[in-house]
Amino acid sequence: MKSAAVVNFAPEKGSVEIREIEKPTIGAEDVLLEVANVGVCGSDLHQWTSDHSWPVNYPVVLGHEFGGHIIEVGKDVEGWKEGDRVVSETAAIISKDNPMTRRGLYNLDNTRKGFGYGVNGAMTKYVRVPSRILHHVPDQLPFEQACLTEPCCVAYNAVVKNAHRAW
Repeated sequence: MKSAAVVNFAPEKGSVEIREIEKPTIGAEDVLLEVANVGVCGSDLHQWTSDHSWPVNYPVVLGHEFGGHIIEVGKDVEGWKEGDRVVSETAAIISKDNPMTRRGLYNLDNTRKGFGYGVNGAMTKYVRVPSRILHHVPDQLPFEQACLTEPCCVAYNAVVKNAHRAW
């Protein structure tokens, strides 16, 4: 089954287009998510204008601020079931052996690969997501707001956790 996806296909400016892609297959520790909403991040725009500073695995589906419903669960996944409403963190691939990951700072793992540049993101109908980075979304929270979880967490960590009073 194919579905439309927003694909960044080359490093040149404007190399983003809608393409048909296959429905992803999942591994034992993954879920298949049917995307309900996805935000457009500044990094998505930087890839479109080709003025980004990070390596990209071309071609790649854009989108890392997303939420949806689980429609398939890998055989080793615990705590999640079909129909669950979720949002995802961005670190799709991390090294369990990386010193930063071992300290709980996997977002600083220099080998990590995130959705939308390292692995296919969520600007499509279905996305494969490791179950370790999912978070429940309450029924009363619309996905239009839930997909803002990632940028809100980035802002919270920058301002509350990592900023130091300069005065």
